[in-house]
Amino acid sequence: MLKKISPMQWKLRRQSLSWVAALASVWLLSPLSALGQHAHGVLTPGVTFPQDDAVLNDPPRMITMSFRVDVKLLKLALFTDDGQWINLGFQYDPSRLNDSFVLPIPVELPPANYYVAKWSVTDDRSRLLNGEFLFSFGPDAVPPSEFIESQLSNKVEVLPSTGSYRINPLEP
Repeated sequence: MLKKISPMQWKLRRQSLSWVAALASVWLLSPLSALGQHAHGVLTPGVTFPQDDAVLNDPPRMITMSFRVDVKLLKLALFTDDGQWINLGFQYDPSRLNDSFVLPIPVELPPANYYVAKWSVTDDRSRLLNGEFLFSFGPDAVPPSEFIESQLSNKVEVLPSTGSYRINPLEP
């Protein structure tokens, strides 16, 4: 049996539902909601030196990374375009939680078309993020993105129209 609701009770229920709807929409549209869905955004570096895809006149003497929050730098490695590792002498320090890291480049960089700095960080909640930035230097240097783009193949893969990859079908 339905219970009759007074006009005052009806008004209070409507207001309660309005508040719930308003709070839900505020939460869904808030930056906190976005943070929960894309928390890695605060872990990405706000500034790197060299900047990603940078072309420098001279070789850099250091690598710098600044983050929006305090992080632990788990890895910072430098490679040439062909994958040759360049020893920067980086050592992980589990007690170092910071928002800015500067690491000198203690060696002369070997010749390469470009260089790749690969990094990994974790925050105080153990969220992990890996990333990289590329750079080049010298009078004839081009942005790494242009060099990589020029290396892409124009070959077209031709597959059999049947979708079968066997050249000779198996006999029964």
